[in-house]
Order: sequence, then C-alpha cells, then structure tokens
Amino acid sequence: MYRVLIAEDEMLVRMGLKHSIDWSEYHMTVIADVANGQEALEIYRREMPELLITDIKMPIMDGMELIAKARELNPDAQIVILTCVEDFETVRKALAHNVQDYILKLEMTTEDMGTVLAKIRDRLDRLHKSAHTRSDVDIHILKDNLMKEYLLGTRYSEAEFTAKAANLNMRLHPHRLVVTLMEIDRFDLLCKRFKDQKGQLVRMSLLNVLSEVLTNYGCGEAFADADSRYLLVFGFDECSGEQSITDTVNTIVEHIRSVLNMYFNISVSFVINRPQIGYPSMKKQYSECLAKLEDRFFLGVGSNTYVGGQQPMRIPEQIGSDLLRLVQDWQTNDAAKKTLERTMHTFLTQDNAVNAADIKRTFKVWVLMAALAVRLSQANLPELVADYSDRMAGARTLQELADTFRTYLQTIGDFLSNKTTLSKEVSDVIRYIDDNYKRELTLAELAEVVHVSPNYLSSLFKKEAGINYADYLLQYRIDRAKELLLGTFSKTYEIAEQTGFANQSYFSRAFKKLTGMGPKEYRREWTMHRDAEGEPNDEGH
Repeated sequence: MYRVLIAEDEMLVRMGLKHSIDWSEYHMTVIADVANGQEALEIYRREMPELLITDIKMPIMDGMELIAKARELNPDAQIVILTCVEDFETVRKALAHNVQDYILKLEMTTEDMGTVLAKIRDRLDRLHKSAHTRSDVDIHILKDNLMKEYLLGTRYSEAEFTAKAANLNMRLHPHRLVVTLMEIDRFDLLCKRFKDQKGQLVRMSLLNVLSEVLTNYGCGEAFADADSRYLLVFGFDECSGEQSITDTVNTIVEHIRSVLNMYFNISVSFVINRPQIGYPSMKKQYSECLAKLEDRFFLGVGSNTYVGGQQPMRIPEQIGSDLLRLVQDWQTNDAAKKTLERTMHTFLTQDNAVNAADIKRTFKVWVLMAALAVRLSQANLPELVADYSDRMAGARTLQELADTFRTYLQTIGDFLSNKTTLSKEVSDVIRYIDDNYKRELTLAELAEVVHVSPNYLSSLFKKEAGINYADYLLQYRIDRAKELLLGTFSKTYEIAEQTGFANQSYFSRAFKKLTGMGPKEYRREWTMHRDAEGEPNDEGH
C-alpha cells in the first residue's frame, strides 16, 4: 500500500477527501490528516509517505513551504495540490517544485479525483519497478522533443523516429496517420481567467485533458505546438479503412471540444488532415494544417476545417452587405463618406479570393478614411485611429473585425453628433469650401459670400472653429488628398492639381509638414500597394 498524507486546514474538505474515496482501490491508505503545514512536515520527515496531498494556504506553515521542504527530503515524492479555481496564481508557482497534479476543492467529482490518484499510482508503480524508470513528465518531454525535432528538423531519419517512438510507447501506427491542429479560440482570456500569465499551468491542464481523452480511445498523442495551438497525431493500423478513420477522428475531436467547453468554458477550432501513409507524411500534413489555419478567420470560432475540403476563401456576402449598409446609414454627408463607400463597395464585391492579411490591411485604410470625416471636433484622432488599427490587427475572425469596425464608426458618429454648433456664416463658409476647394480661394471671396467683412469673418472663424481660415483650408485640402491617395491610383501631381495646390512641390512639402511623411510614403504605409508606374518623387526632385 502507498501511504498518503493529507494537509488541509478546512476540516470539511479534509474529512470529505479522506472518506469519499476508496483508497484501497488505488493501493493507497491515508496515514494522517492534519490542519497545518508544520504538523504535516513533522509527519512527513518521520514517515516519508509516497503521496502528499496539500492545500496552499494554511496556518503556521503554508503549502508552498511544505512542498519545498518535502521535495528536499524526497526528490521522487508525489505531490498533489488542493486548490480552488480562483487560486491558480499560487498553484502556478508550485509547478517549479515539480508538482504532479492538482485537485479542485468542491469542484471535482469523486471520479475525477480517482483519475488523478490512478495516475499517481501508475507513476509510483513504475518508480518502484525500476530505479531507472522515467516519470510521466520526463516521458512527455521526450515525446514532445522527438515529435518536434522530427516535424521541424532533420535530426532523425524515418527509421530512427520509428525506433524511438516505439521505445516511448507512442500510440501511433505509421500505416494510417492523421495530423490535426487544435487552436484555443481565446487563449489569452483563458490564461487571464486562471491568473496564469505565462500559460504554463493552462498548458499542463489542457495536455492532461487531451491525454486522458486519447487514452480512453487508445490512439493518438497530443503535444503543445504553440501557446494557443496543440498538435494531435492519430495513428491507425493497416486494417482501418479511410472512412472509419475519418469517423473516429471526428468523434474524438467533438469529444475533446465538449470536454474543454465543460471544464474550461472555452471554444476550440480544429484543422483536420486526411489519412496518409508513413511517418514522413506527418511533415507534409503539419505544413498543410498550418496553412489551412487561416480559414478559421473566415469560418469563425469553434469551427472545423478539413485540408482539401474548402475552396479559396472570399468575404461572405452577408458580412459584405452589412458593412456597406452600415456606411450608407452613417450620419454624415461628408465627401469622406462617399469615398469610403465607393472603396468598400469595390473591395467587398470583388470575385477574387482574399486572405486575412489583405483584409486587415484594407480595414486599416477604412479606419483612416472614416476619420477624415471628423473635422472641427475635440476628438484625439491619432490616438483613436491607432487604437482601432491595433484592435483590427489583432482580430481573430472576420466577424470580429467587422464588429470592431462597426464600433469604430459609431464612435466617429458620436464625435460628429457632438460637434460645436457653428454660426450660419461659418457653416456657409465651410460648405463653400467643400464645393470650391479645388481652385484658389481668398478670405475676401469667402467674406463676400456670407456678406461680412474679411476681418470679421477671420475673427469669427477662428473663434468657432478653433483654427484660422488659411490653416483650415490647407488641412481640408490635405484630407481630400489623403482620400485620393488611399482610394485611387492617381499620381501625386494629379492629386496636387485635384486638391487645389499650385504645384506638386508645394503639395509634397505641405503634406509632409502636416502628416510627418510624404504622399508616396503615406500611401505605401497605409495601403501597401505599389505606386503607379512612373510616379515622380513626392518631394518634387
């Protein structure tokens, strides 16, 4: 019998754990249960039990100190932590002491705790059979290194990999192999929920769950491929038919999805390859799955993508229609709106396949174009544009990207609706500039239009708009130039002429003064499109 020591200051938890489990079923017996770490350490020194189950927060000596001292006394000691869901920050620190597992107080069922104890019993059995037997942790590291070195490197030949996989008892047959990638849809939120900044505890927990599920089916191995991505490799013997293999993989995938949703409240997406023959096929399958991961951007979270099963991706008609209607209903009559609507319609109705990077880059352009509609407001536009550009760059799905853009337009709309009320004279001048900015305009001409003196108009405009007339006109022309740079392939000198600048050289200097970059650099930065052939230098040289 393996001896068990329980250290837990909550009597009900301690008694419940001691009496709710049939310890003999796991070849174990509880030799003592105590309420603090100091008393537990004294018993541990005297009895050296094979398993220590301890709480973290206890009086006199807490669980962290007890674990550290127990590990010093016995490097092979099996240690399980008693914890609450909200206490994962301290559990994470305990992992440095090679803790084997954890039990959730008042959360885990007797069956779940039995699963943990069964794994501990198996480890103890192996330790006692041979001093050279490796622990599960060591075996998992060896499996993980072997798989990654084979998939990504050239260290092992097929024969060497086959021999090492067999030596590690990997549940794989080279006759029919299926590589599958699993992506945690919001890994960042999962880590935040468990207060696990580096994700170490979350990864361990997820791998434990994946291993348990695959063990139940008797096939496959699971590996942590990246922070939010996991690699599942299934191997079947030569007697398995392709349809049978496909059905089995789909069943396991849905079982994993259900378990992870139940225990972690997360959704996951899968990329599933086709059955192929031989270990070398895993490298090709892995690359194909990585390339296919982008489909999740179009299909959304919680989706299954099958390699070879989808045509090139396009923006769904419903999302495109919703976005166009959103802009059409936007409460502004500004020219920026018309340019934005025209540009969006061209992009959203194209018949060509698109990828996530192009879509995000295009939305980034739309963010700036929409911002050009906001003038004479107190909005801090550079910060707003930068904030939403970052949000869109981090969008995981097309729907999330569209929703972020909708929120952005609503924010811009709020600024537009809260504009300072202008006098009739200043409002008329602004409308006049809208209609005539392409030609030379003087303050005297504008004053005559609204029937006031130039001096009075100058003073009134500065008071209400917060900017003098000449600076406003220059900024307006630059804004119109930005729209043409982003929405057309017109050459720089053509845009200078269309926006009322006397020549390209003056336009380029004025543009750089207000934006910090020349027109050509600005277009390249925001659109990533190649400039029209033969376009002269922005600086006029």
